[in-house]
Amino acid sequence: MKDAGRDAEIEEDLLKAGVIPALQLRSRTLRDRLIRESLEIARREPFDDVGIIEICAAAECSTGAFYSRFPDKITLFKAVMVFAAAESGPYLEEIVRTAPFDTILERLVRAQVERYARQGTFFRSAFKVSLDDAESWEPFRRNAQNLASAYLDRLSSLPNIDQNSISAEHVHFAFQVMYGVLNNTLSNRPGPFVLESQEFPRLLEEAMTATMKLPSGV
Repeated sequence: MKDAGRDAEIEEDLLKAGVIPALQLRSRTLRDRLIRESLEIARREPFDDVGIIEICAAAECSTGAFYSRFPDKITLFKAVMVFAAAESGPYLEEIVRTAPFDTILERLVRAQVERYARQGTFFRSAFKVSLDDAESWEPFRRNAQNLASAYLDRLSSLPNIDQNSISAEHVHFAFQVMYGVLNNTLSNRPGPFVLESQEFPRLLEEAMTATMKLPSGV
């Protein structure tokens, strides 16, 4: 989160989420500590089950300090979603931008499956919040778009591919497929394959590849 542009984006997302502006460094530091401690808690237990007193104890602050920064717990969780997206976005983009091209999708999908399996409790809480406020999912939506754009950048750098054969829409849709399958599998476990299935990452990678409709040999 040290990149200036990314920091500004985070601050804008927090304002959109309803977080009370923190004008002084000390206030921002405590605000960020409350968000980070809440993210760790949300990865362990459903956020509906967490009380403000528990959150304040973890952040070592008073409830008054909490309410001077967040009007309610839902707003705090929207801020948690902003921080979670800001944490995962650069990590996932790094895979797409630096991995050998023929390993990008395999590495990305495996990282995503592992992340969803490990943080299932957090994502289920996030899904629930986004049902009432679709805008709260925007940071994750932006991550998906950035990943697709990064993948298109890698495609454009390949010397032996006709760039006219690449469909940006199909590439973006492939990443939409990835997130749609991950979210639905975590939420509903429709089967026959679930996140824990050994075949799941490979099948998801194959679905993305087929959706992109790239020329043979890529």
